[in-house]
Amino acid sequence: MQTAWDQEALEKSSRHYTEKLLLEHSQVLQQNKEDGIKNHTKKVILHQVENYRQLRADSFSIRIDFSCCDYVEDRVSKQILSGKKHRKQSFSQLWYFNYSEKEGKWQVDFIQPIDLD
Repeated sequence: MQTAWDQEALEKSSRHYTEKLLLEHSQVLQQNKEDGIKNHTKKVILHQVENYRQLRADSFSIRIDFSCCDYVEDRVSKQILSGKKHRKQSFSQLWYFNYSEKEGKWQVDFIQPIDLD
């Protein structure tokens, strides 16, 4: 999913999204394009998956800890506006999954960042 985000090609991982989250992420990418910026997530390394919580029979959450180079650049000048292009940052997120009867698989429905400061 991170690679699809970086390439602004969500269709590559759309089967892993609920329709709701796919629409939300598509809107963010569209707004970034309109604003003339691009958010990159490169060199993603998964460190830990923990804190599995069953929420309902058809939903659960997990905490995902990872690091990556995450930065925003101007599409024209390529100037880095935020983040670090060559230095990895650590992230922790809660990912919520729902089971899709229609698709016959688990899909990400919501991603909640956890402040590490």
